[in-house]
Amino acid sequence: MQQKVLVKAIALAAAGAAISLGAVGSASAEVMYNSASWPGLDGWVLSGISSGTPIPWLGTSGGALPMGFTPEKHALNWAAMIDNAGQTLEVSAADAASRFNGAVVDLDTANGAWGSWQADPQNPSFTRGWAHNTDFGLIKSAVDTTVRIEVSKVNAADNIFNYGITVFEGMHTGEINHHSIWNAGYISGLNEGPAMADNPFGGSGLTYLTHGDSSYVEFFAQAGQAYTVYLGGNDINGDNFGTPFAYKVNISAVPVPAAAWLFGSALLGLIGVNRRKTKAV
Repeated sequence: MQQKVLVKAIALAAAGAAISLGAVGSASAEVMYNSASWPGLDGWVLSGISSGTPIPWLGTSGGALPMGFTPEKHALNWAAMIDNAGQTLEVSAADAASRFNGAVVDLDTANGAWGSWQADPQNPSFTRGWAHNTDFGLIKSAVDTTVRIEVSKVNAADNIFNYGITVFEGMHTGEINHHSIWNAGYISGLNEGPAMADNPFGGSGLTYLTHGDSSYVEFFAQAGQAYTVYLGGNDINGDNFGTPFAYKVNISAVPVPAAAWLFGSALLGLIGVNRRKTKAV
């Protein structure tokens, strides 16, 4: 009898797992891009940088700005919408070109745009990043999920090897100063306070959430909440005024282990019922 109950529990758990995994893979996520192709600039959302009409976007309805982003004196290079846990997205010039008829988009950053990794943290040099070579993104998820962001260079020969990533809750409003310095004096593990500021380039709407200084970061995304991403190079002796190099971003929505939870719950529940019946007999 117990063996039959065990088989039934496994069958129920497997069915639940199949349903769960099918839901994860059924919906489509999307990456959207600013269509302007100003190499080295900041992804301005207005045709005249601080004035003019909104620049059309790729991947949005009618070319509108994504996720309700407002056409103010700010910049935005890309946006990513996650539909389900378990999905992965790529933000890259190659993705934009393949999906939008050869479109050319501005995705690049200097090797010191976020900051400069200290060669000797015990004898640090003063370093800083620069807004003008920083790139900007938006992420929103339809479900609660852990999100992992990984940044890497596109061309192996490029003089950039490490990236810094800062995640904020919310979307920026108001004007930024694109010549702002940031992360001044940052030292990994010793002085990370400079990276924990709200609205580091001015304006409002951004609440610091987390950062990563080694080309990746993870955070928990609440369903429907917009998150802003600032990213840039973070190399030893990085140059915040240096040559911008192309990058790509891999965004992974880590799946909640629903199938495992379902399996355990079904198994323990049915075995427990069987034990109670056995004792009653």
